[in-house]
Amino acid sequence: MFETFQLPFMQRAFLIGAIAAIPFGLIGTFVVVRRIGYLAGAIAHCAFGGIGVGLYCQYLLVSCIGTTITVSFLPMGVSVLVAVFCAMLIGLIQNRAKEREDTIIGVIWAVGMALGLLLFELTPGNINISNYLFGNILLITKTDVLLVLLLSIIVFFLVLIFFKRLEAVCFDEEFSRLRGIPTVFYFQLLLILTALTVVLLVRIVGIVLVIAMLTLPAATACRFAKRLFPICVLAVLFGWIVTWFGLFISVFFNLSSGPTIVMVAAVGYLVSLLRRKC
Repeated sequence: MFETFQLPFMQRAFLIGAIAAIPFGLIGTFVVVRRIGYLAGAIAHCAFGGIGVGLYCQYLLVSCIGTTITVSFLPMGVSVLVAVFCAMLIGLIQNRAKEREDTIIGVIWAVGMALGLLLFELTPGNINISNYLFGNILLITKTDVLLVLLLSIIVFFLVLIFFKRLEAVCFDEEFSRLRGIPTVFYFQLLLILTALTVVLLVRIVGIVLVIAMLTLPAATACRFAKRLFPICVLAVLFGWIVTWFGLFISVFFNLSSGPTIVMVAAVGYLVSLLRRKC
């Protein structure tokens, strides 16, 4: 077991778990407080479609160029662009549509998933789709680590700069609008940050389990604190703990890493329900 944790891919897995815990906790807190978990789910499935587009484009470029070195970033890069675009589209629908907004968002959800599945089938090669649906943190590459680090830094500093405005929009949007705060802009910003965080989660827990990991650490933190900033700090800490602990259990018992991490997070949340809220 000790020798296993000395392997480079295990070290990358623990490293990326610690890095990704920051945006998970921060954005997860806003998602829970603002109650937009279903919007995050729609963005996640659009990100899956983006991965399919990226993999297919990678196949086409490799066929022309003959090397994977210059196009290895495409799946994650295209997924980021597609997720951000869908987040902006969903935000526009949420703010403008007066009727059937849930139906429209449901259509976006389904189309993103269907597009990803079709492009996975059209892309030649041995692609393990379960790694994207359920995650596999052990397959993280150095390129993934660098991209996750970059996205984590972007999310962290944007949240740090606009924290007070995002807090106001999440707790009392109407009052914030009366005070002259552009609530539509900050709601769109929150969805874009959610999109970036979802892309980070895909390689760790996968599309199917992304909502659980995005909400469970934050929901657990809400049981121990009232104010938003302490909740964010605790959510980051809990996200870090459950990711490392779940990864350790998955290796020890030879289980899938993504579902194991989510189950550890779920157990932590259930335990928190046994105590009275602060």
